[in-house]
Amino acid sequence: MFAKTLNFSFLLVLSWGDVFSKASHHHSVSGPASVVEGDLGSRLTLQCNVSHQRQQRVVWLKDGQGLGPELSWTVYEYRGDLVSSGLLLSDAGNYSCFLDTPHPRSTARLLVRTPPGQLSNLTVHPSSVVATVRWRVSSDGGYPISHFTLAYQAAQPSSAQGLSAAAATHHHHHSPVHISPAAFFVYHLEPGTPYMFRMWASNRLGPGEATTVYASTSKPLDPAEVVQKMFAGGDDFSTAAWMVAVSMVMGTILILSCLSCLLIYKEGRHEELQDEVDEEEESSAVPHIVANPGFEVDLEESFLLDRPDCNDNNERAVRTNNNSVVRPSHV
Repeated sequence: MFAKTLNFSFLLVLSWGDVFSKASHHHSVSGPASVVEGDLGSRLTLQCNVSHQRQQRVVWLKDGQGLGPELSWTVYEYRGDLVSSGLLLSDAGNYSCFLDTPHPRSTARLLVRTPPGQLSNLTVHPSSVVATVRWRVSSDGGYPISHFTLAYQAAQPSSAQGLSAAAATHHHHHSPVHISPAAFFVYHLEPGTPYMFRMWASNRLGPGEATTVYASTSKPLDPAEVVQKMFAGGDDFSTAAWMVAVSMVMGTILILSCLSCLLIYKEGRHEELQDEVDEEEESSAVPHIVANPGFEVDLEESFLLDRPDCNDNNERAVRTNNNSVVRPSHV
């Protein structure tokens, strides 16, 4: 809750034992209403700023009325003090003090700081295994928020209302100690399970009031259930809707068929090119062997010359395997 403002008439304020002002011994009235702040549960002493004699009675009013029993104040009428051993939220208000007559009087305003109020607009959006938690801060209680705390656990809807705060915090996840953004993701949830989420903010005075939300994760759909739901709502579809659905399915099948043919063609071409490359590699790896190199003349072949040479040989020279020349001689 937001810190509440109060106006009260006194000049001396003690918070944690500190004196903020003292009453004078003259009939004087303070200026504009002062502002005093106190923490919830702390000790606070207020002293009227109107000077008076000890036999004069000091009257205190809250919001223009007398102090009720629901307040934490102890009034010392002749001393002019208003003492609280532990401030309550109900002590917030507009205070004034005066003597037996309404004038002169002194006024002041008191701010009571508290833990943060409940988070507003806390929502949980679950899927099958993940949930998104969002919230807003309605009041920081007068101090900056130090961190948020999120607690969640699986719970049956029938027994969720009876879960205690201790059981809810048995399995809890803390957000970072610094101020977090207004959204948090919860992972690793069980599909089709009801959960209880509790979240609160904290400041230097402690945790605020928790806000509780119940939500259930969704179940994953089987293909059979999907088909069943499609046909269950078939009566709601018009002819045009069915035509559009069939056209989309046929177009998808046609596109997939063309892509499949293209992939098969490319695969075949790739295999042919690979075979050609393999053949070239094999042929280059086998050494080229020429039988009987350098010998082009048959050993058994001889040629007759048109006319005998100087030795009257009428046959051409024949090479043997060792490439030596054997010339026939005329005997």
